[in-house]
Amino acid sequence: MSTRTRTRSSDPLLESVRAQCDDESRAQVAKLNAVLDWAMVNTADAEETAALLDPMEEPALHLGGAGCPVIGEYAALDLALSLGMSLGMSTDAGLAYLGKALELRYRLPRLYARVVNREVPVWKAFRVAEHTTDLPLAGAGDVDKDIAPFLHTCSWAQVDRAVDAARAKHDPDEAERRRKKAAEHRHADVHLGHANTSGTVEMTATLDLADAIDLEAALKNGAQALADLGSTESLDVRRSQALGEMGRQQLALDLLTGGTGRGVTLYAHLDAEHPDLPGFLDNTWSPVLIQQIRAWCQQAGTKVTIKPVIDLAADPSTEAYEPTDAIRELVRLRDHTCVFPGCTRRRVDLDHIVPFSAGGPTSAHNLAMLCRRHHRAKTHSRWRYVMLRPGLHHWTSPTGATFLVDRRPPLLRPPRRRP
Repeated sequence: MSTRTRTRSSDPLLESVRAQCDDESRAQVAKLNAVLDWAMVNTADAEETAALLDPMEEPALHLGGAGCPVIGEYAALDLALSLGMSLGMSTDAGLAYLGKALELRYRLPRLYARVVNREVPVWKAFRVAEHTTDLPLAGAGDVDKDIAPFLHTCSWAQVDRAVDAARAKHDPDEAERRRKKAAEHRHADVHLGHANTSGTVEMTATLDLADAIDLEAALKNGAQALADLGSTESLDVRRSQALGEMGRQQLALDLLTGGTGRGVTLYAHLDAEHPDLPGFLDNTWSPVLIQQIRAWCQQAGTKVTIKPVIDLAADPSTEAYEPTDAIRELVRLRDHTCVFPGCTRRRVDLDHIVPFSAGGPTSAHNLAMLCRRHHRAKTHSRWRYVMLRPGLHHWTSPTGATFLVDRRPPLLRPPRRRP
């Protein structure tokens, strides 16, 4: 994740843009709090809630998850109409707004506090609330604790992973049901019927995660092999050519003809003292159910190898300009993606933070992952950064704005204090 510090830019036009954004942010928070003030007055007490559950009385609306107050449908419709008249919302959209506001206030209090302080926009917090409504109360609390400090910069994939981890921990039966349902939708389609005169065809696929990692490794290796043979095509073109070569050479599956099985390493972290908790897959920074790991290990052709634990805070070095394979592996596992603010590209170079030509060592603490675009920005412009500690980077823009980028995996981050 990356955080912009409160540093003024030297560009007055940028400051004008930020001022307009601040005004809009204040208005959004004021509307949210006005809706919540209304909800507090119209919340049913225990006796009223019992009456609302009577179908002959006013129907009850459980708009948020477990733990949110119950509100009568007719009163809520009045609010929804008020929102609709002023903001162009439909009644259903107005009720949905109220539900997300209640979810945020009563089940995601840390995130709500950041919204009120205008550190996270309302719309982004609402996106999280949409995903947590069907979680148990404790699960929503876990998502709130894990996501609230970083939501202003983290991706939706990270939010989804936090929600999945909370569901696996607090509602494992539902998590397993969803995993099996998702597995039923795996497919691979080559859209030959949509071929055109350009001579290209689209293809789509949904794969098992381990299969996808295998395929990604094969495409990466195939693209590199084509480059080694002299191909001057772009990386994307070489990857597509590698897929075609795999199709020509793999007319029969290895599992039918005696193949070598998987050759991809999965970095899975499991808690031996709590085997009921989900694991953590370092390859994708995602939670993974124990049942899924077991299925991968038991699949025919899979070779299971236990490797020594890699200390991601270590600082191995070499005298050469090019890092060793061990250093590359450590930096990749530590940073995971490009460490430029807001960038999550995975196709990266290893950058010497202090240039090698200026005496910078080829060591893990002087190397970081930068995609080609941001590597050029650091090399040829006045963008600068330093590593404060392994995986934690402080950037300064050409106009003087500063950003803090935290690419440390959870095991390297200090425990957060409860508010």
